[in-house]
Amino acid sequence: MNKYLCSIFCVIISLKTFSQEKSNKLGLFGVVEANVGFDVAAMIKENQATNEYERQHLDPGKFNYGFVAQVGYQPLNWFALGTGVRYSYVDPNFHVIYWTVQPFFIVSNPKDEEFTFISAHFGTQINKTASENAKLYGLSVGFFEPINKNLGNKFQINLEVQNFDGNSTFFVGFAYGIAIFSNKNL
Repeated sequence: MNKYLCSIFCVIISLKTFSQEKSNKLGLFGVVEANVGFDVAAMIKENQATNEYERQHLDPGKFNYGFVAQVGYQPLNWFALGTGVRYSYVDPNFHVIYWTVQPFFIVSNPKDEEFTFISAHFGTQINKTASENAKLYGLSVGFFEPINKNLGNKFQINLEVQNFDGNSTFFVGFAYGIAIFSNKNL
Protein backbone atom coordinates (compact mmCIF):
# COMPACT_ATOMS: atom_id res chain seq x y z
CA MET A 1 0.00 0.00 0.00
CA ASN A 2 2.84 2.40 0.84
CA LYS A 3 4.46 1.72 -2.55
CA TYR A 4 1.29 2.78 -4.34
CA LEU A 5 0.91 5.96 -2.29
CA CYS A 6 4.58 6.79 -2.82
CA SER A 7 4.22 6.21 -6.59
CA ILE A 8 1.14 8.40 -6.82
CA PHE A 9 2.83 11.13 -4.75
CA CYS A 10 5.94 11.02 -6.99
CA VAL A 11 3.84 11.25 -10.17
CA ILE A 12 1.91 14.27 -8.83
CA ILE A 13 5.10 16.03 -7.75
CA SER A 14 6.79 15.40 -11.10
CA LEU A 15 3.76 16.67 -13.03
CA LYS A 16 3.62 19.82 -10.93
CA THR A 17 7.38 20.39 -11.13
CA PHE A 18 8.01 19.66 -14.81
CA SER A 19 4.77 20.87 -16.39
CA GLN A 20 5.45 23.33 -19.20
CA GLU A 21 2.57 25.77 -18.77
CA LYS A 22 1.27 27.02 -15.48
CA SER A 23 -2.10 28.64 -15.09
CA ASN A 24 -2.17 32.19 -13.79
CA LYS A 25 -3.70 33.14 -10.47
CA LEU A 26 -3.89 36.47 -8.71
CA GLY A 27 -2.94 34.92 -5.38
CA LEU A 28 -3.66 37.32 -2.53
CA PHE A 29 -5.08 40.60 -3.80
CA GLY A 30 -6.30 43.94 -2.56
CA VAL A 31 -8.53 46.36 -4.43
CA VAL A 32 -9.44 49.99 -3.89
CA GLU A 33 -12.20 51.09 -6.25
CA ALA A 34 -14.68 53.85 -6.95
CA ASN A 35 -18.17 53.17 -8.26
CA VAL A 36 -21.15 55.05 -9.57
CA GLY A 37 -24.68 53.82 -10.31
CA PHE A 38 -27.94 55.20 -11.67
CA ASP A 39 -31.53 54.22 -10.87
CA VAL A 40 -33.26 54.83 -14.19
CA ALA A 41 -36.69 53.75 -12.85
CA ALA A 42 -36.52 56.31 -10.01
CA MET A 43 -35.64 59.06 -12.48
CA ILE A 44 -38.71 58.18 -14.57
CA LYS A 45 -40.97 57.94 -11.48
CA GLU A 46 -39.81 61.35 -10.26
CA ASN A 47 -40.65 62.94 -13.60
CA GLN A 48 -44.10 61.29 -13.53
CA ALA A 49 -44.94 62.36 -9.96
CA THR A 50 -47.80 64.87 -10.12
CA ASN A 51 -48.01 66.09 -6.52
CA GLU A 52 -45.91 66.53 -3.38
CA TYR A 53 -47.31 63.39 -1.72
CA GLU A 54 -46.06 61.18 -4.57
CA ARG A 55 -42.65 62.90 -4.52
CA GLN A 56 -42.27 62.29 -0.76
CA HIS A 57 -43.00 58.57 -1.14
CA LEU A 58 -40.43 57.84 -3.86
CA ASP A 59 -37.67 55.34 -3.11
CA PRO A 60 -34.43 56.98 -1.91
CA GLY A 61 -31.80 57.93 -4.46
CA LYS A 62 -31.63 58.41 -8.21
CA PHE A 63 -27.93 57.74 -8.26
CA ASN A 64 -25.27 56.47 -5.93
CA TYR A 65 -21.54 56.64 -5.68
CA GLY A 66 -19.09 55.07 -3.34
CA PHE A 67 -15.75 53.53 -2.57
CA VAL A 68 -14.68 49.97 -1.82
CA ALA A 69 -11.63 48.57 -0.02
CA GLN A 70 -11.41 44.82 -0.47
CA VAL A 71 -8.97 41.95 0.11
CA GLY A 72 -9.25 38.52 -1.41
CA TYR A 73 -7.62 35.30 -2.48
CA GLN A 74 -7.78 33.17 -5.62
CA PRO A 75 -7.27 29.52 -4.53
CA LEU A 76 -8.52 27.96 -7.78
CA ASN A 77 -8.15 28.87 -11.46
CA TRP A 78 -11.88 29.50 -11.72
CA PHE A 79 -12.71 30.97 -8.29
CA ALA A 80 -11.65 33.86 -6.07
CA LEU A 81 -13.25 35.31 -2.95
CA GLY A 82 -13.05 38.88 -1.71
CA THR A 83 -14.36 40.69 1.35
CA GLY A 84 -14.15 44.25 2.55
CA VAL A 85 -15.85 47.51 3.34
CA ARG A 86 -17.95 49.68 1.01
CA TYR A 87 -19.15 53.25 1.52
CA SER A 88 -22.24 54.13 -0.52
CA TYR A 89 -23.90 57.55 -0.82
CA VAL A 90 -27.49 57.17 -2.02
CA ASP A 91 -29.40 60.14 -0.58
CA PRO A 92 -28.51 62.98 1.83
CA ASN A 93 -29.89 60.79 4.65
CA PHE A 94 -28.36 57.52 3.41
CA HIS A 95 -24.59 57.33 3.87
CA VAL A 96 -24.28 53.57 4.25
CA ILE A 97 -21.19 51.54 5.09
CA TYR A 98 -21.51 47.88 4.15
CA TRP A 99 -19.45 44.84 5.07
CA THR A 100 -19.28 42.99 1.73
CA VAL A 101 -18.53 39.51 0.45
CA GLN A 102 -17.83 39.02 -3.26
CA PRO A 103 -17.20 35.63 -4.89
CA PHE A 104 -15.57 35.86 -8.34
CA PHE A 105 -16.08 33.15 -10.96
CA ILE A 106 -13.23 33.44 -13.46
CA VAL A 107 -14.53 32.66 -16.98
CA SER A 108 -11.43 33.47 -19.06
CA ASN A 109 -8.73 31.01 -20.07
CA PRO A 110 -6.54 30.29 -16.98
CA LYS A 111 -3.40 30.87 -19.07
CA ASP A 112 -4.47 34.41 -20.05
CA GLU A 113 -3.15 37.42 -18.18
CA GLU A 114 -6.57 39.07 -18.15
CA PHE A 115 -8.96 37.65 -15.55
CA THR A 116 -12.53 38.04 -16.85
CA PHE A 117 -15.10 37.31 -14.15
CA ILE A 118 -18.76 37.06 -13.29
CA SER A 119 -19.40 37.99 -9.70
CA ALA A 120 -22.10 38.24 -7.08
CA HIS A 121 -21.77 40.63 -4.18
CA PHE A 122 -23.58 40.82 -0.89
CA GLY A 123 -23.40 43.43 1.83
CA THR A 124 -24.92 44.25 5.18
CA GLN A 125 -24.97 47.66 6.87
CA ILE A 126 -22.48 48.23 9.71
CA ASN A 127 -23.12 51.90 10.56
CA LYS A 128 -26.07 54.01 11.78
CA THR A 129 -27.86 56.22 9.26
CA ALA A 130 -31.47 56.92 8.21
CA SER A 131 -31.72 53.19 7.50
CA GLU A 132 -31.30 50.71 10.33
CA ASN A 133 -30.87 47.50 8.35
CA ALA A 134 -29.71 48.12 4.77
CA LYS A 135 -28.74 45.21 2.54
CA LEU A 136 -26.87 45.08 -0.76
CA TYR A 137 -27.23 42.40 -3.45
CA GLY A 138 -25.72 42.50 -6.88
CA LEU A 139 -24.29 40.86 -9.97
CA SER A 140 -21.35 42.13 -11.95
CA VAL A 141 -19.22 41.36 -14.98
CA GLY A 142 -15.69 42.63 -15.32
CA PHE A 143 -12.00 41.87 -15.49
CA PHE A 144 -8.68 42.28 -13.74
CA GLU A 145 -5.94 43.52 -16.08
CA PRO A 146 -2.32 43.33 -14.85
CA ILE A 147 -0.18 46.42 -15.58
CA ASN A 148 3.13 45.26 -14.10
CA LYS A 149 4.42 42.68 -11.60
CA ASN A 150 2.09 43.50 -8.70
CA LEU A 151 -0.30 46.16 -9.95
CA GLY A 152 -3.39 46.03 -12.14
CA ASN A 153 -6.73 47.55 -13.09
CA LYS A 154 -10.15 46.23 -12.20
CA PHE A 155 -13.14 47.18 -14.35
CA GLN A 156 -16.69 46.06 -13.58
CA ILE A 157 -20.30 46.70 -14.64
CA ASN A 158 -22.83 46.27 -11.80
CA LEU A 159 -26.50 45.49 -11.45
CA GLU A 160 -27.40 45.86 -7.78
CA VAL A 161 -30.25 46.32 -5.36
CA GLN A 162 -29.87 48.29 -2.17
CA ASN A 163 -32.68 47.63 0.29
CA PHE A 164 -33.28 50.29 2.96
CA ASP A 165 -35.73 48.92 5.54
CA GLY A 166 -38.12 47.66 2.88
CA ASN A 167 -37.50 50.35 0.22
CA SER A 168 -35.47 48.84 -2.60
CA THR A 169 -33.52 50.78 -5.16
CA PHE A 170 -32.14 49.14 -8.31
CA PHE A 171 -28.91 50.59 -9.69
CA VAL A 172 -27.03 50.04 -12.94
CA GLY A 173 -23.44 51.10 -12.46
CA PHE A 174 -19.76 51.02 -13.29
CA ALA A 175 -16.72 50.54 -11.05
CA TYR A 176 -13.00 51.10 -11.60
CA GLY A 177 -10.31 50.04 -9.19
CA ILE A 178 -6.61 49.60 -8.64
CA ALA A 179 -5.61 46.06 -7.70
CA ILE A 180 -2.46 44.90 -5.94
CA PHE A 181 -1.77 41.17 -6.08
CA SER A 182 0.89 38.78 -4.79
CA ASN A 183 1.61 36.82 -8.00
CA LYS A 184 4.66 38.51 -9.56
CA ASN A 185 4.67 36.23 -12.63
CA LEU A 186 1.70 37.80 -14.44
